Amino acid sequence: MKKRVLSLLLALVTLFSLAACGPGESENPTDTTPASAPGGENSAQPSADEGWTGETAHIIVTYNTLGTTPPDLQKIQDAVNERTVKEIGVEVEFRATSAYDAFALYPTWIATGERIDLMMPLLQDLRTYVDQGLVEPLDDLIAQNAPYLSQLIEEGQPITSNNKVDGVTYAVLAVPNMFGNNGAFIATKALVDEVDWNYDPDKIYTYDELGELFALIKAAHPEMYPCGVVTTGRTSSEFSYATTTPVDTIAGSPNYTGVLMGADSTEIVNLYETAEYKDYLEHLRAWNQAGYIHPDASTTDSSVNGLQDAGVSAGYFMVGAPVQAGEDDYIINLGPNYIASAGMGGWVVPMTAEEPEAAMRFLNLVWKDAELMNLIQWGIEGEHYVMLDESIGLIGFPDGVDATSSPYYNTLGLWGDTRYGYIWSAAVSQADNDAYTAKSSKLQTQGIGISYSSANVTNEITALAAVAAQYVPALESGSVDLDTYYPQFIQAMKDAGIDAVIADKQAQFNEQHNG
Repeated sequence: MKKRVLSLLLALVTLFSLAACGPGESENPTDTTPASAPGGENSAQPSADEGWTGETAHIIVTYNTLGTTPPDLQKIQDAVNERTVKEIGVEVEFRATSAYDAFALYPTWIATGERIDLMMPLLQDLRTYVDQGLVEPLDDLIAQNAPYLSQLIEEGQPITSNNKVDGVTYAVLAVPNMFGNNGAFIATKALVDEVDWNYDPDKIYTYDELGELFALIKAAHPEMYPCGVVTTGRTSSEFSYATTTPVDTIAGSPNYTGVLMGADSTEIVNLYETAEYKDYLEHLRAWNQAGYIHPDASTTDSSVNGLQDAGVSAGYFMVGAPVQAGEDDYIINLGPNYIASAGMGGWVVPMTAEEPEAAMRFLNLVWKDAELMNLIQWGIEGEHYVMLDESIGLIGFPDGVDATSSPYYNTLGLWGDTRYGYIWSAAVSQADNDAYTAKSSKLQTQGIGISYSSANVTNEITALAAVAAQYVPALESGSVDLDTYYPQFIQAMKDAGIDAVIADKQAQFNEQHNG
């Protein structure tokens, strides 16, 4: 199963699976195994026999989709309530919403008094919700209703660290199954082996060495375009997937608003003016002229996955985490492992919530109980999946069912402790994820724990977004002359106000970093 999918899912990898540690948190969080997790049990899990003796509360919880509501969502809701009503006195009502529509719907619902008790404003700006008073602070709710979440936080799990504004917590993330980053090229194993290129999984390769691989593959397969780049519709650079050095955009803000370049840097700079980015563009241009990049890379409707699956390309640039490569791929590392600041976001309690305490009890149980988390994530065993190897939590589809025909299949992993979520491939183990996390934890940027509010420069950022959307697709496909097009791009960014945005971002960084 290919991992490089919709841009929304790529962003999710960064926000949830590759989240970063915050100040004061452990670089190697303690392994807290929840009940029913593959490979162990947690003695802190209360017995179901204890039951709930108080009144039952009804909560409304948003259920994000990619546009299609699973037909069996009601069946899952009923199965969830068989557990939650008895154990914590909470009856759950899922409200299915497209993650795309949610950008407009969620703020409107809250502003008009629509009751929602627990909400996931996926990839939206949490600071905007906080600044407008749309969500409740969570510190007291967690302390009084969520002992297991409190335990995770104390042990260093980064589920709230990037979701603080002025020291107050406003959102809770899923526990990541890994965190970290590094630039890499995901290459088709058979092609690399065929041309006898000297592949070493532990080596960090240069762009020039990667170009040598492209040359060998092109010589063996003249009809191919080895470097699978697709820039159609790109609205900002994907340099972080190919970076040779740590890059931190500061809490997931757009990279055209300025970045920290290098793990030790405390200076916000224009990514697009850096020597590292210019070197990247020069190689893309050379690879395009050599026939290594598809001539329609900036206009094609194909995805990088589509090109690779069709045998048109040999791979694509992507974060070098284990989950990104399938059994038939090699991860060619281009830069060191590191941890940067993660974007704000997660589960929030809207100001229109009527049962905030019950909502927090529900979050606490889902994070604590892997069986319940997997029920919400993957459905009912025997109907929506079958267990192939219980020791590692490996599942597959029942006979005659696949991702397109299953009545319950939702790829958004927003719930609980994802280290103990069931997996669809044995190619990557949690041990692989833990090793990647440990390696990344040794190199952390200065942006960790820093947030950025763009409220002071909204007009400039709108203008910069338009400039990036105009120039980046052509530049990063290598299809235009750099001597002409690149200076125009840099000047257009200056005209759009990049210097003012960087100054604003630097001031906020200095205040938080030195405070």
